[in-house]
Amino acid sequence: MIAYLDSSVALRHILNGGVAIRHALACGTVVSSELLEIECRRVLHRCRLAGEFDDDGYVTAVSRLVAVLDGVSLVALSAKVKRRAMDAFPVTVGTLDALHLSSALAVVDAEPTEEVLVFSHDGAMNRCAAALGLAAPLAD
Repeated sequence: MIAYLDSSVALRHILNGGVAIRHALACGTVVSSELLEIECRRVLHRCRLAGEFDDDGYVTAVSRLVAVLDGVSLVALSAKVKRRAMDAFPVTVGTLDALHLSSALAVVDAEPTEEVLVFSHDGAMNRCAAALGLAAPLAD
């Protein structure tokens, strides 16, 4: 079983210790798009600039991010992934979700005998994952 980790789950854990990430990390393999690191670091910088972190809070958040990244294999935003993200999806999703879902589909293509579970707190992404035949175990 392969867990595909969306940034929403990682960020909930990084920012306030959300527990849903434990379900994803319990899978044999955890993957995500290289967008995961970009999105998470952008949020941490934005929170820092907005004064939402003191020094200790920022260091804790960065430490959690590094720990998450240590346990995740990142899928490159290859030409194939980007081309798939430009195509239509069965339900409406934003650009970053399309890139994440295209990355998850690349994992399915690379590991056709493995079940891929998409872990996201984004309702549209979960609906689209389900429509694409990917399991999405988290509620909106």
